[in-house]
Amino acid sequence: MKAVLFVLLTTYLALKPGAALQCYSCTAQVSNNDCLNVQNCSQDQNSCWTSRIRAIGLVTVISKGCGSNCMDDTENYYVGKKNVTCCYSDLCNTSGAHTLKPATTTLGLLTVLSSLLLWCSSHL
Repeated sequence: MKAVLFVLLTTYLALKPGAALQCYSCTAQVSNNDCLNVQNCSQDQNSCWTSRIRAIGLVTVISKGCGSNCMDDTENYYVGKKNVTCCYSDLCNTSGAHTLKPATTTLGLLTVLSSLLLWCSSHL
């Protein structure tokens, strides 16, 4: 009896069509509220991604979608930072609120300029 149930279950799982992954999708939005469109991913897309680009510490641009070979990534630029996060379940890329710290180069430059201004003002 157990063998028959096992064969039936295995057959059912093998013949059952797979459901496509669903991810939130948007392109270059400044608000996460504008990034809540649901996209049905193709069968070869196995992940959802969220990209956040923060420019000069003032504006964050969010994009989201489906991906095939998503890899978490962070890149510092002179005037900002790019951050890509990946996840692997339905609608897992809902949040666009991950904190982006200013790029270390920009932070270092601001620290040096602030120190220089303080030094100059104390010597005048």
